[in-house]
Amino acid sequence: MVIVSQDLHLGVTTDHAKFASQTYDYLIVGGGSAGLVLANRLSANPAYTVGVIEAGQYLPDEPLINVPGLFGHSLGNASLDWNIATTLQPGIHNRSLPQPRGKVLGGSSALTYHNYNRGSRQEYDSWAELGNEGWNWDSLFPYFTKMDNVVPGEVGFLPGLNQKPGLANVLDGATSGPVAVGYNNNDTAITPWVKEWHQSWLNNGAYMNADPEGGNSTGMTITARPVDPVKGVRVYATNAYLEPVMQRKNLFVLTGAEATKLYFDQNSLPANINNVTASQLVATGVEYGTPLNVTQRNHAKANIEVILSAGSLKSPQLLELSGVGNKTLLDSLNIKTILNLPEVGENLQDHLEWNQDYLLKEGAPYETWDVYRNDPARDKAAWAEYAANRTGVYNSSPATLGFFPLQTFPDAFNVSELVTELDKEFAAANVSAIRKKQFQIQRRHLVEGQVTQLEVAFLAKGGIAHSNYPVIPGRSYLTAITFFLRPFSAGSVHINNTNPFSAALADPNYNQFSLDWKVGALWTKFARKVMLSNPIGQWIERPVQPSADTDTLEEWDDFCREWTISVWHPVGSTSMAPREIGGVVSNKMVVYGTKNLRVVDAGSLPINIAAHTVATIYAMAERMSDIIINDRRTTVLNQSIRDNIGKNKK
Repeated sequence: MVIVSQDLHLGVTTDHAKFASQTYDYLIVGGGSAGLVLANRLSANPAYTVGVIEAGQYLPDEPLINVPGLFGHSLGNASLDWNIATTLQPGIHNRSLPQPRGKVLGGSSALTYHNYNRGSRQEYDSWAELGNEGWNWDSLFPYFTKMDNVVPGEVGFLPGLNQKPGLANVLDGATSGPVAVGYNNNDTAITPWVKEWHQSWLNNGAYMNADPEGGNSTGMTITARPVDPVKGVRVYATNAYLEPVMQRKNLFVLTGAEATKLYFDQNSLPANINNVTASQLVATGVEYGTPLNVTQRNHAKANIEVILSAGSLKSPQLLELSGVGNKTLLDSLNIKTILNLPEVGENLQDHLEWNQDYLLKEGAPYETWDVYRNDPARDKAAWAEYAANRTGVYNSSPATLGFFPLQTFPDAFNVSELVTELDKEFAAANVSAIRKKQFQIQRRHLVEGQVTQLEVAFLAKGGIAHSNYPVIPGRSYLTAITFFLRPFSAGSVHINNTNPFSAALADPNYNQFSLDWKVGALWTKFARKVMLSNPIGQWIERPVQPSADTDTLEEWDDFCREWTISVWHPVGSTSMAPREIGGVVSNKMVVYGTKNLRVVDAGSLPINIAAHTVATIYAMAERMSDIIINDRRTTVLNQSIRDNIGKNKK
């Protein structure tokens, strides 16, 4: 729905020129997970205008977004996804991996697989340890609670889990936030296979955690999911944060517009582009356009701040196109450097994932979701059930996740040996100051064994694993999914031309260090052992991908490099850190060398967390909203004091 009034009030517009006719106090680039949180909170005061520039469209009735059971189907859809891919990666057989990013109002929160969780206390505390005063678990926890509205799940699905999942969050007060959170159950086709899966993992050293959101995220549990328990639809930034306040007369959202350049007050340009600490560059607006008409540009103006929330792969691109970045790179593209900030686009971090599928014996005791693929009549009935009651497989999502330190499985990992090799490789590597500080923190977490390094997930269906073996018609499968969430490798994202409508070069530098590939290989191998153990193993006919004869570390490594995919959690490309170690933004997420330009998105996360990132992005943006409002109030108060002093002198 597009609502445009004569004064541009009341909602969303696609009129580029009309949007440019208004001047905004806060101009936000990117209407995604962070941008719409900011838009909601900053527009709560009607005295201040907020404008949002979003490249995608407003699609409130899109089934690929709304229907939970269609998770994954939106990836690669040009109406929803930027379709970015990495550069060729030597560490994974010279392959390029897709990096799906949401190109739709709501951003990547519209594309997730509904996995909604937090990291552990130590992970958030590490941001403060890195030098970001005020960013830790204690400062973020109130925002996790503020933003959620939790309906606890049910007990009885998982062995050893006797407390309702989410109950602790409710007792903490997470009952009135904009993000509705629920859990899978029988009404969402959880299937008894989940219980069998969990018991096999418990038999192999895993453990349960009834409260993974309380500061210790390790263990297995039923996964929280941002799906409305009543409406049975995805909850994402658009329907959680924007739609409830779209009638505000001071909130304006432009869709179908790609930001192409930042404007700065020419009088604020630094005399010395290398003296970042002395620079006081003032952002005044944003140029935007569309690839459908590359010669037409419009310019929206900002009175107070410009805030980049375009995401970790897009915000660095816009900075570099605007002359803020590495002078050597910008010179090579004939872009005038107005602020030499070489760390823009550096420190890009990501998670990797491996999928294995297993063919079930015929006559296995429980159905899988494959019955809906195998039987069109069952699938038709499932759609009818969802339409009528919002129940069944089309209101389903991955039901269970597990998070563990390496030390949980001593038979699989020799941590001392892995760390000794890592130390040698890192000492020989040419890495930045921020990477050295990160290494110290991550290494300590790895050795102490209290923080998640590994993740495992499960789906009672086939066709998920990337494979040379197509699913067999009429047969059923199980899929085991493994992740490494604290890799030491890091890369970059940079422009290689001046076309604002082309993608920047995303180079995550996967498997830079041996520990990363060895953990991946050892973890997927261990998951094979669990899948073939009872009780779940008794029903498996054979492994499919990788094949049953995959055995040695070298063979598992070859599988992992050939078939890995990204988990699509890129962070760190505009890292929040002290300037002296290579930070791009301050602890208030203000770009160093500027007075009023912030980057508030996943790029500002300095160290990746061992979790699916959307909940952390929401909480980060919630806290940043309060910081921005407090800065504004302080500025207004100081100006009032100065004005009163001036009057008294007269």
